[in-house]
Amino acid sequence: MKIAILGDVGQPVYHVGDEAMTHAAVAELRRRGFEDLLVLSRNPAESRRAFGTDSAPTLPFPWPPADRSDYLDRVLRAADGDRSALPESDQAWNFVETLRGCGALLVAGGGNMNSLYGWLLYERAAAVAVARKLGLNVVVSGQTLGPDLHGPDRDVARDLMQQAGLTGAREEPSLHLMQDVAGNEAGIVHCLDDASFFASASVEAGERQDPAVPDGSFIAATFGPAHGEADRDAYLDALAGALDRVAETTGCSVVFLPHMATPRTALFGEEKAPGAANSDVDEQMHQDIAARMKMPSRILPIQNAARTAALTGRAAMVLTSRYHPVVFALDTAVPVVALAPEGYSDVRIRGALENWGAGRLALTLPALFDGSFAEAAVDVWKNRDAVSSFLGRTRDGRKAVFDSWWDTLGAALTGHEPDKQAGLGTLPEGFQEGLDSGWQRLDAAHRLTFLPLASALARLRIEHEHLYGNYVQASSERDDARGELQAWKNSRSFALLRKLAPARRILRGKK
Repeated sequence: MKIAILGDVGQPVYHVGDEAMTHAAVAELRRRGFEDLLVLSRNPAESRRAFGTDSAPTLPFPWPPADRSDYLDRVLRAADGDRSALPESDQAWNFVETLRGCGALLVAGGGNMNSLYGWLLYERAAAVAVARKLGLNVVVSGQTLGPDLHGPDRDVARDLMQQAGLTGAREEPSLHLMQDVAGNEAGIVHCLDDASFFASASVEAGERQDPAVPDGSFIAATFGPAHGEADRDAYLDALAGALDRVAETTGCSVVFLPHMATPRTALFGEEKAPGAANSDVDEQMHQDIAARMKMPSRILPIQNAARTAALTGRAAMVLTSRYHPVVFALDTAVPVVALAPEGYSDVRIRGALENWGAGRLALTLPALFDGSFAEAAVDVWKNRDAVSSFLGRTRDGRKAVFDSWWDTLGAALTGHEPDKQAGLGTLPEGFQEGLDSGWQRLDAAHRLTFLPLASALARLRIEHEHLYGNYVQASSERDDARGELQAWKNSRSFALLRKLAPARRILRGKK
Protein backbone atom coordinates (compact mmCIF):
# COMPACT_ATOMS: atom_id res chain seq x y z
CA MET A 1 0.00 0.00 0.00
CA LYS A 2 1.37 3.38 -1.02
CA ILE A 3 1.17 6.03 1.70
CA ALA A 4 1.18 9.72 0.79
CA ILE A 5 2.87 12.00 3.34
CA LEU A 6 2.02 15.69 3.41
CA GLY A 7 4.58 17.90 5.11
CA ASP A 8 5.54 21.51 4.51
CA VAL A 9 8.66 20.53 2.53
CA GLY A 10 10.45 21.48 -0.66
CA GLN A 11 10.00 25.19 -0.02
CA PRO A 12 12.43 27.67 -1.62
CA VAL A 13 13.30 28.81 1.92
CA TYR A 14 14.55 25.72 3.73
CA HIS A 15 12.94 25.18 7.14
CA VAL A 16 14.82 22.74 9.37
CA GLY A 17 11.84 21.93 11.60
CA ASP A 18 9.40 21.18 8.78
CA GLU A 19 11.91 18.99 6.98
CA ALA A 20 12.86 17.23 10.24
CA MET A 21 9.26 16.28 10.99
CA THR A 22 8.83 14.72 7.56
CA HIS A 23 12.19 12.92 7.82
CA ALA A 24 11.05 11.53 11.16
CA ALA A 25 7.66 10.48 9.77
CA VAL A 26 9.33 8.61 6.91
CA ALA A 27 11.71 6.86 9.33
CA GLU A 28 8.94 5.86 11.76
CA LEU A 29 6.77 4.44 8.98
CA ARG A 30 9.70 2.45 7.60
CA ARG A 31 10.40 1.02 11.06
CA ARG A 32 6.86 -0.35 10.95
CA GLY A 33 7.24 -1.98 7.56
CA PHE A 34 5.81 0.73 5.31
CA GLU A 35 8.19 1.03 2.35
CA ASP A 36 6.01 2.39 -0.47
CA LEU A 37 6.00 6.07 0.51
CA LEU A 38 5.28 9.22 -1.49
CA VAL A 39 6.13 12.69 -0.14
CA LEU A 40 3.94 15.57 -1.30
CA SER A 41 6.26 18.51 -1.84
CA ARG A 42 6.72 21.97 -3.35
CA ASN A 43 9.84 20.56 -5.03
CA PRO A 44 9.44 16.82 -5.78
CA ALA A 45 12.92 16.43 -7.31
CA GLU A 46 14.58 17.84 -4.18
CA SER A 47 12.36 15.78 -1.87
CA ARG A 48 13.16 12.55 -3.72
CA ARG A 49 16.84 13.15 -2.95
CA ALA A 50 16.20 14.27 0.62
CA PHE A 51 13.84 11.51 1.76
CA GLY A 52 14.72 8.64 -0.56
CA THR A 53 11.06 8.20 -1.49
CA ASP A 54 8.79 8.84 -4.42
CA SER A 55 7.50 12.42 -4.48
CA ALA A 56 4.79 14.43 -6.23
CA PRO A 57 3.59 18.05 -6.18
CA THR A 58 1.41 19.11 -3.30
CA LEU A 59 -1.56 21.47 -3.76
CA PRO A 60 -0.60 25.08 -2.85
CA PHE A 61 -3.45 27.43 -1.96
CA PRO A 62 -3.74 31.18 -2.56
CA TRP A 63 -3.20 33.59 0.34
CA PRO A 64 -6.35 35.81 0.20
CA PRO A 65 -8.99 34.30 2.52
CA ALA A 66 -11.86 34.52 0.02
CA ASP A 67 -9.72 33.01 -2.74
CA ARG A 68 -8.63 30.03 -0.67
CA SER A 69 -12.24 29.33 0.42
CA ASP A 70 -13.38 29.45 -3.20
CA TYR A 71 -10.50 27.23 -4.33
CA LEU A 72 -11.20 24.65 -1.62
CA ASP A 73 -14.82 24.44 -2.82
CA ARG A 74 -13.69 24.00 -6.43
CA VAL A 75 -11.12 21.35 -5.54
CA LEU A 76 -13.74 19.31 -3.68
CA ARG A 77 -16.12 19.59 -6.63
CA ALA A 78 -13.33 18.43 -8.90
CA ALA A 79 -12.69 15.43 -6.63
CA ASP A 80 -16.38 14.57 -7.03
CA GLY A 81 -15.88 14.50 -10.81
CA ASP A 82 -17.20 17.95 -11.75
CA ARG A 83 -15.05 18.79 -14.81
CA SER A 84 -16.44 22.35 -14.85
CA ALA A 85 -15.11 23.10 -11.36
CA LEU A 86 -11.60 24.01 -12.53
CA PRO A 87 -9.72 24.56 -15.81
CA GLU A 88 -8.24 21.42 -17.32
CA SER A 89 -4.77 22.85 -16.69
CA ASP A 90 -5.32 23.31 -12.93
CA GLN A 91 -2.90 21.54 -10.60
CA ALA A 92 -5.76 19.97 -8.64
CA TRP A 93 -6.53 17.36 -11.32
CA ASN A 94 -3.05 15.83 -11.07
CA PHE A 95 -3.22 16.06 -7.27
CA VAL A 96 -6.45 14.06 -7.22
CA GLU A 97 -4.90 11.43 -9.50
CA THR A 98 -1.82 11.26 -7.27
CA LEU A 99 -3.95 10.47 -4.22
CA ARG A 100 -6.07 8.06 -6.24
CA GLY A 101 -2.95 5.94 -6.60
CA CYS A 102 -2.45 5.76 -2.81
CA GLY A 103 -4.04 3.74 -0.05
CA ALA A 104 -3.62 6.16 2.85
CA LEU A 105 -2.63 9.74 3.67
CA LEU A 106 -0.51 10.90 6.59
CA VAL A 107 -0.47 14.62 7.35
CA ALA A 108 2.91 14.93 9.06
CA GLY A 109 3.36 17.15 12.11
CA GLY A 110 3.33 20.92 11.97
CA GLY A 111 2.28 24.24 13.43
CA ASN A 112 0.27 25.70 10.57
CA MET A 113 -3.34 24.77 11.40
CA ASN A 114 -4.42 28.30 12.28
CA SER A 115 -5.64 31.56 10.75
CA LEU A 116 -2.12 32.98 10.72
CA TYR A 117 -1.13 30.42 8.08
CA GLY A 118 -4.58 29.91 6.62
CA TRP A 119 -3.37 28.91 3.15
CA LEU A 120 -1.46 25.98 4.70
CA LEU A 121 -4.47 24.95 6.79
CA TYR A 122 -6.61 24.87 3.63
CA GLU A 123 -3.95 22.87 1.76
CA ARG A 124 -4.19 20.22 4.47
CA ALA A 125 -7.98 20.38 4.58
CA ALA A 126 -8.12 19.83 0.82
CA ALA A 127 -5.73 16.87 0.98
CA VAL A 128 -7.73 15.22 3.77
CA ALA A 129 -11.09 15.83 2.09
CA VAL A 130 -9.91 14.56 -1.31
CA ALA A 131 -8.33 11.49 0.32
CA ARG A 132 -11.54 10.63 2.13
CA LYS A 133 -13.62 11.09 -1.05
CA LEU A 134 -11.30 8.57 -2.70
CA GLY A 135 -11.68 6.13 0.19
CA LEU A 136 -8.19 6.53 1.69
CA ASN A 137 -7.45 6.09 5.39
CA VAL A 138 -6.27 9.42 6.87
CA VAL A 139 -4.19 10.19 9.96
CA VAL A 140 -2.99 13.61 11.13
CA SER A 141 0.13 13.53 13.30
CA GLY A 142 1.52 15.93 15.94
CA GLN A 143 -0.13 19.29 15.23
CA THR A 144 -0.48 22.64 16.92
CA LEU A 145 -4.01 23.92 16.43
CA GLY A 146 -4.47 27.67 16.73
CA PRO A 147 -4.22 29.42 19.10
CA ASP A 148 -5.71 31.93 16.61
CA LEU A 149 -8.46 30.21 14.65
CA HIS A 150 -11.31 32.42 13.50
CA GLY A 151 -14.33 32.56 11.21
CA PRO A 152 -14.49 29.97 8.43
CA ASP A 153 -11.00 28.72 9.32
CA ARG A 154 -12.46 27.13 12.44
CA ASP A 155 -15.05 25.25 10.38
CA VAL A 156 -12.39 24.07 7.94
CA ALA A 157 -10.26 22.76 10.82
CA ARG A 158 -13.29 21.01 12.33
CA ASP A 159 -14.09 19.22 9.07
CA LEU A 160 -10.44 18.18 8.68
CA MET A 161 -10.27 16.58 12.13
CA GLN A 162 -13.67 14.93 11.86
CA GLN A 163 -12.72 13.33 8.53
CA ALA A 164 -9.40 12.01 9.82
CA GLY A 165 -9.41 8.67 11.56
CA LEU A 166 -6.89 9.93 14.13
CA THR A 167 -5.45 13.36 14.96
CA GLY A 168 -2.45 14.08 17.19
CA ALA A 169 -2.18 17.23 19.32
CA ARG A 170 1.42 17.99 20.27
CA GLU A 171 0.68 20.19 23.30
CA GLU A 172 -2.10 20.45 25.88
CA PRO A 173 -3.61 23.75 24.66
CA SER A 174 -3.96 22.26 21.17
CA LEU A 175 -5.54 19.12 22.63
CA HIS A 176 -8.21 21.16 24.42
CA LEU A 177 -8.85 23.38 21.39
CA MET A 178 -9.14 20.36 19.10
CA GLN A 179 -11.65 18.74 21.42
CA ASP A 180 -13.62 21.99 21.58
CA VAL A 181 -13.61 22.50 17.80
CA ALA A 182 -14.07 18.92 16.57
CA GLY A 183 -16.04 17.42 19.45
CA ASN A 184 -15.42 14.40 21.62
CA GLU A 185 -16.27 11.93 18.85
CA ALA A 186 -13.21 12.87 16.80
CA GLY A 187 -10.16 10.67 17.43
CA ILE A 188 -7.86 13.21 19.10
CA VAL A 189 -4.79 12.10 21.03
CA HIS A 190 -2.13 14.07 22.93
CA CYS A 191 1.20 13.10 21.38
CA LEU A 192 4.74 14.42 20.95
CA ASP A 193 6.15 16.32 18.00
CA ASP A 194 7.08 14.04 15.10
CA ALA A 195 10.76 15.08 15.34
CA SER A 196 11.01 14.49 19.10
CA PHE A 197 13.84 11.95 18.72
CA PHE A 198 15.29 13.11 15.42
CA ALA A 199 18.33 14.77 16.98
CA SER A 200 19.58 11.66 18.80
CA ALA A 201 18.97 9.59 15.66
CA SER A 202 21.01 12.11 13.67
CA VAL A 203 23.85 11.95 16.18
CA GLU A 204 23.80 8.13 16.08
CA ALA A 205 23.83 8.24 12.27
CA GLY A 206 27.13 10.11 12.47
CA GLU A 207 26.02 13.25 10.67
CA ARG A 208 28.98 15.27 9.37
CA GLN A 209 30.07 17.84 11.96
CA ASP A 210 32.23 20.94 11.97
CA PRO A 211 35.52 20.05 13.75
CA ALA A 212 35.97 23.74 14.64
CA VAL A 213 32.98 23.43 17.02
CA PRO A 214 33.98 20.90 19.73
CA ASP A 215 31.28 19.08 21.71
CA GLY A 216 30.00 20.88 24.79
CA SER A 217 32.04 24.01 24.16
CA PHE A 218 29.39 26.29 22.73
CA ILE A 219 25.94 27.77 23.19
CA ALA A 220 23.65 26.99 20.25
CA ALA A 221 21.61 30.12 19.54
CA THR A 222 18.71 30.23 17.07
CA PHE A 223 16.49 33.28 16.74
CA GLY A 224 13.87 33.83 14.08
CA PRO A 225 12.76 37.23 12.79
CA ALA A 226 9.61 37.43 14.95
CA HIS A 227 9.91 40.06 17.68
CA GLY A 228 6.27 40.47 18.69
CA GLU A 229 5.24 44.08 19.12
CA ALA A 230 8.70 45.13 20.33
CA ASP A 231 10.83 47.61 18.42
CA ARG A 232 13.20 45.52 16.29
CA ASP A 233 16.34 47.46 17.21
CA ALA A 234 15.49 47.33 20.91
CA TYR A 235 14.83 43.59 20.59
CA LEU A 236 18.16 42.99 18.89
CA ASP A 237 20.02 45.08 21.46
CA ALA A 238 18.41 43.16 24.32
CA LEU A 239 19.19 39.77 22.75
CA ALA A 240 22.81 40.78 22.18
CA GLY A 241 23.10 41.90 25.82
CA ALA A 242 21.59 38.66 27.11
CA LEU A 243 23.88 36.50 24.96
CA ASP A 244 26.92 38.54 26.04
CA ARG A 245 26.08 37.97 29.66
CA VAL A 246 25.56 34.24 29.22
CA ALA A 247 28.74 33.84 27.16
CA GLU A 248 30.77 35.73 29.76
CA THR A 249 29.29 33.68 32.62
CA THR A 250 29.70 30.29 30.95
CA GLY A 251 32.95 30.85 29.12
CA CYS A 252 31.33 29.28 26.06
CA SER A 253 31.28 30.83 22.62
CA VAL A 254 27.94 31.55 20.95
CA VAL A 255 27.33 29.64 17.72
CA PHE A 256 24.31 30.79 15.71
CA LEU A 257 22.44 27.91 14.03
CA PRO A 258 19.81 29.10 11.51
CA HIS A 259 16.66 27.04 11.09
CA MET A 260 15.13 28.95 8.21
CA ALA A 261 17.06 30.41 5.26
CA THR A 262 17.81 29.96 1.57
CA PRO A 263 21.04 27.94 1.27
CA ARG A 264 24.07 29.37 -0.52
CA THR A 265 24.84 25.81 -1.58
CA ALA A 266 22.41 22.97 -2.03
CA LEU A 267 21.91 20.88 1.08
CA PHE A 268 22.74 17.62 -0.67
CA GLY A 269 26.23 18.52 -1.84
CA GLU A 270 25.66 20.22 -5.20
CA GLU A 271 26.73 23.83 -5.68
CA LYS A 272 23.98 26.32 -6.36
CA ALA A 273 24.18 28.50 -9.46
CA PRO A 274 26.35 31.62 -9.02
CA GLY A 275 24.40 34.58 -7.76
CA ALA A 276 21.62 32.47 -6.23
CA ALA A 277 19.55 34.62 -3.91
CA ASN A 278 19.75 34.13 -0.14
CA SER A 279 16.95 34.69 2.31
CA ASP A 280 17.33 37.13 5.18
CA VAL A 281 15.28 35.02 7.59
CA ASP A 282 17.42 33.56 10.43
CA GLU A 283 20.81 34.32 8.91
CA GLN A 284 20.10 38.06 8.76
CA MET A 285 18.78 38.05 12.32
CA HIS A 286 21.93 36.30 13.50
CA GLN A 287 24.17 38.78 11.71
CA ASP A 288 22.26 41.68 13.27
CA ILE A 289 22.50 40.21 16.78
CA ALA A 290 26.19 39.31 16.45
CA ALA A 291 27.00 42.82 15.22
CA ARG A 292 25.66 44.19 18.54
CA MET A 293 27.49 41.69 20.77
CA LYS A 294 30.75 42.36 22.61
CA MET A 295 31.63 38.69 23.14
CA PRO A 296 32.90 36.64 20.17
CA SER A 297 30.40 34.54 18.25
CA ARG A 298 30.24 32.40 15.14
CA ILE A 299 27.48 32.48 12.50
CA LEU A 300 26.91 29.23 10.61
CA PRO A 301 25.04 29.06 7.29
CA ILE A 302 21.87 27.00 7.01
CA GLN A 303 22.53 23.23 7.03
CA ASN A 304 20.21 20.33 6.40
CA ALA A 305 17.85 19.12 9.12
CA ALA A 306 19.95 16.16 10.29
CA ARG A 307 23.18 18.14 10.60
CA THR A 308 21.40 20.98 12.40
CA ALA A 309 19.74 18.58 14.85
CA ALA A 310 22.98 16.72 15.54
CA LEU A 311 24.92 19.94 16.09
CA THR A 312 22.24 21.18 18.50
CA GLY A 313 22.58 17.95 20.44
CA ARG A 314 26.32 18.58 20.91
CA ALA A 315 25.87 22.04 22.48
CA ALA A 316 26.43 22.90 26.14
CA MET A 317 23.23 24.93 26.18
CA VAL A 318 20.52 26.04 23.76
CA LEU A 319 19.00 29.55 23.70
CA THR A 320 16.27 30.10 21.15
CA SER A 321 13.03 31.73 20.06
CA ARG A 322 12.23 28.86 17.67
CA TYR A 323 10.39 25.61 18.36
CA HIS A 324 12.58 22.81 17.02
CA PRO A 325 15.82 23.80 18.77
CA VAL A 326 13.81 23.13 21.94
CA VAL A 327 12.69 19.73 20.62
CA PHE A 328 16.26 18.77 19.67
CA ALA A 329 17.62 19.92 23.04
CA LEU A 330 15.06 17.91 25.03
CA ASP A 331 15.89 14.74 23.09
CA THR A 332 19.62 15.07 23.75
CA ALA A 333 19.28 16.32 27.37
CA VAL A 334 20.87 19.68 26.59
CA PRO A 335 19.77 22.49 28.99
CA VAL A 336 17.59 24.93 27.09
CA VAL A 337 15.98 28.32 27.78
CA ALA A 338 13.48 29.60 25.23
CA LEU A 339 11.94 32.99 24.52
CA ALA A 340 8.41 33.30 23.09
CA PRO A 341 7.94 36.64 21.27
CA GLU A 342 4.17 36.17 20.89
CA GLY A 343 1.30 33.93 21.93
CA TYR A 344 1.67 31.54 19.00
CA SER A 345 5.31 30.87 19.93
CA ASP A 346 4.43 30.46 23.60
CA VAL A 347 1.79 27.78 22.96
CA ARG A 348 4.24 25.70 20.94
CA ILE A 349 7.48 26.27 22.85
CA ARG A 350 6.03 26.05 26.34
CA GLY A 351 3.89 23.11 25.25
CA ALA A 352 6.93 21.17 24.05
CA LEU A 353 8.74 21.84 27.31
CA GLU A 354 5.70 20.97 29.45
CA ASN A 355 5.52 17.59 27.72
CA TRP A 356 8.88 16.89 29.39
CA GLY A 357 8.10 18.59 32.72
CA ALA A 358 10.22 21.65 31.92
CA GLY A 359 7.61 24.27 31.01
CA ARG A 360 9.12 26.94 33.26
CA LEU A 361 12.11 27.13 30.89
CA ALA A 362 9.94 28.98 28.34
CA LEU A 363 9.75 32.74 29.00
CA THR A 364 7.71 35.50 27.39
CA LEU A 365 8.94 38.57 25.51
CA PRO A 366 8.87 40.99 28.50
CA ALA A 367 11.41 38.73 30.24
CA LEU A 368 13.98 39.76 27.66
CA PHE A 369 13.68 43.44 28.54
CA ASP A 370 13.68 43.18 32.34
CA GLY A 371 16.66 40.83 32.40
CA SER A 372 14.71 37.70 33.41
CA PHE A 373 15.66 35.81 30.25
CA ALA A 374 19.38 36.30 30.91
CA GLU A 375 18.86 35.48 34.62
CA ALA A 376 17.09 32.25 33.67
CA ALA A 377 19.86 31.25 31.27
CA VAL A 378 22.58 31.89 33.89
CA ASP A 379 20.55 30.02 36.52
CA VAL A 380 20.00 27.03 34.24
CA TRP A 381 23.71 27.00 33.43
CA LYS A 382 24.59 26.86 37.12
CA ASN A 383 22.18 23.94 37.50
CA ARG A 384 22.97 22.35 34.13
CA ASP A 385 23.89 18.95 35.57
CA ALA A 386 20.57 18.67 37.38
CA VAL A 387 18.62 19.89 34.34
CA SER A 388 20.40 17.50 32.00
CA SER A 389 19.95 14.60 34.42
CA PHE A 390 16.22 15.32 34.72
CA LEU A 391 15.76 15.42 30.94
CA GLY A 392 17.73 12.21 30.58
CA ARG A 393 15.54 10.45 33.15
CA THR A 394 12.38 11.73 31.49
CA ARG A 395 13.46 10.64 28.03
CA ASP A 396 12.80 6.90 28.43
CA GLY A 397 9.17 7.48 29.37
CA ARG A 398 8.66 9.97 26.56
CA LYS A 399 10.23 7.60 24.02
CA ALA A 400 7.91 4.77 25.08
CA VAL A 401 4.86 7.00 24.58
CA PHE A 402 6.22 8.19 21.25
CA ASP A 403 6.70 4.62 20.00
CA SER A 404 3.20 3.68 21.17
CA TRP A 405 1.74 6.64 19.27
CA TRP A 406 3.44 5.62 16.04
CA ASP A 407 2.28 2.02 16.48
CA THR A 408 -1.27 3.35 16.83
CA LEU A 409 -0.79 5.66 13.86
CA GLY A 410 0.50 2.84 11.67
CA ALA A 411 -2.47 0.65 12.57
CA ALA A 412 -4.89 3.47 11.73
CA LEU A 413 -3.28 3.95 8.30
CA THR A 414 -4.10 0.31 7.49
CA GLY A 415 -7.71 0.73 8.56
CA HIS A 416 -7.58 -0.67 12.09
CA GLU A 417 -9.51 1.05 14.85
CA PRO A 418 -6.98 3.33 16.60
CA ASP A 419 -6.26 3.13 20.30
CA LYS A 420 -7.38 6.58 21.43
CA GLN A 421 -5.73 6.07 24.81
CA ALA A 422 -2.24 5.95 23.28
CA GLY A 423 -1.43 9.53 24.25
CA LEU A 424 0.89 11.15 26.73
CA GLY A 425 -1.44 10.84 29.68
CA THR A 426 -0.26 12.56 32.85
CA LEU A 427 2.61 14.96 32.18
CA PRO A 428 5.85 14.66 34.17
CA GLU A 429 6.12 16.63 37.40
CA GLY A 430 7.58 20.07 36.72
CA PHE A 431 11.33 20.35 37.19
CA GLN A 432 12.41 22.83 39.87
CA GLU A 433 15.53 21.40 41.52
CA GLY A 434 17.96 24.20 42.35
CA LEU A 435 16.36 26.83 40.10
CA ASP A 436 15.89 30.33 41.50
CA SER A 437 12.29 31.48 41.92
CA GLY A 438 12.94 35.17 41.16
CA TRP A 439 12.92 35.09 37.36
CA GLN A 440 10.08 32.55 37.44
CA ARG A 441 7.86 34.89 39.49
CA LEU A 442 8.59 37.77 37.14
CA ASP A 443 7.69 35.77 34.06
CA ALA A 444 4.53 34.42 35.71
CA ALA A 445 3.47 38.02 36.34
CA HIS A 446 4.27 38.98 32.74
CA ARG A 447 2.06 36.16 31.47
CA LEU A 448 -1.02 37.63 33.16
CA THR A 449 -0.88 40.70 30.94
CA PHE A 450 1.37 39.92 27.98
CA LEU A 451 -0.37 36.80 26.65
CA PRO A 452 -3.95 38.23 26.62
CA LEU A 453 -2.67 41.38 24.89
CA ALA A 454 -0.64 39.34 22.40
CA SER A 455 -3.72 37.22 21.64
CA ALA A 456 -5.89 40.29 21.10
CA LEU A 457 -3.29 41.85 18.80
CA ALA A 458 -2.94 38.62 16.82
CA ARG A 459 -6.69 38.48 16.32
CA LEU A 460 -6.77 42.10 15.17
CA ARG A 461 -3.92 41.39 12.75
CA ILE A 462 -5.72 38.39 11.27
CA GLU A 463 -8.99 40.32 10.97
CA HIS A 464 -7.08 43.12 9.23
CA GLU A 465 -5.58 40.60 6.80
CA HIS A 466 -9.04 39.19 6.06
CA LEU A 467 -10.45 42.67 5.50
CA TYR A 468 -7.48 43.59 3.33
CA GLY A 469 -7.80 40.38 1.34
CA ASN A 470 -11.51 41.00 0.76
CA TYR A 471 -10.76 44.61 -0.16
CA VAL A 472 -8.12 43.53 -2.68
CA GLN A 473 -10.50 40.99 -4.15
CA ALA A 474 -13.33 43.53 -4.34
CA SER A 475 -10.98 46.08 -5.92
CA SER A 476 -9.77 43.46 -8.37
CA GLU A 477 -13.34 42.49 -9.29
CA ARG A 478 -14.24 46.16 -9.67
CA ASP A 479 -11.21 46.75 -11.87
CA ASP A 480 -12.02 43.63 -13.90
CA ALA A 481 -15.59 44.88 -14.37
CA ARG A 482 -14.35 48.29 -15.42
CA GLY A 483 -11.93 46.67 -17.84
CA GLU A 484 -14.64 44.50 -19.34
CA LEU A 485 -16.93 47.54 -19.68
CA GLN A 486 -14.22 49.58 -21.37
CA ALA A 487 -13.37 46.72 -23.70
CA TRP A 488 -17.05 46.48 -24.61
CA LYS A 489 -17.20 50.22 -25.28
CA ASN A 490 -14.16 49.92 -27.56
CA SER A 491 -15.62 47.01 -29.51
CA ARG A 492 -17.10 47.14 -32.99
CA SER A 493 -20.40 45.84 -31.64
CA PHE A 494 -20.73 48.79 -29.26
CA ALA A 495 -19.85 51.23 -32.08
CA LEU A 496 -22.62 49.68 -34.20
CA LEU A 497 -25.13 49.97 -31.34
CA ARG A 498 -24.30 53.66 -30.96
CA LYS A 499 -25.06 54.17 -34.65
CA LEU A 500 -28.33 52.28 -34.35
CA ALA A 501 -29.51 54.12 -31.20
CA PRO A 502 -30.88 57.23 -33.03
CA ALA A 503 -32.82 55.00 -35.42
CA ARG A 504 -34.35 53.11 -32.48
CA ARG A 505 -35.50 56.37 -30.88
CA ILE A 506 -37.15 57.43 -34.12
CA LEU A 507 -38.91 54.08 -34.56
CA ARG A 508 -40.13 54.18 -30.91
CA GLY A 509 -41.29 57.76 -31.16
CA LYS A 510 -38.53 59.07 -28.88
CA LYS A 511 -36.79 62.39 -29.48
